[in-house]
Amino acid sequence: MIDRKSLDLLAQAILDHLLRNPDLIEALVAESGLLPGDLRGLAADPTPAFATALVDFICASDERLTGFAAESGWPPLKVAQMREALSCGFPD
Repeated sequence: MIDRKSLDLLAQAILDHLLRNPDLIEALVAESGLLPGDLRGLAADPTPAFATALVDFICASDERLTGFAAESGWPPLKVAQMREALSCGFPD
């Protein structure tokens, strides 16, 4: 299990990456069924469930993960390990 602070840092990095890549926002909206307004609201105060969904989204394809890693500096293996750790439950 990962701690909440690590999850929040990763989620913020993913949100920053999404803001710089509008095509990814479109994909997230299409895949999740969220409306852009919903996404803005969730991004303003991300819950562990939303943060986990962002990690799942970015890890859903190698292209997304490597693009995120290259832009953010987060090692792809670390992101993948965090995703795996999240399968054990949400941080407190």
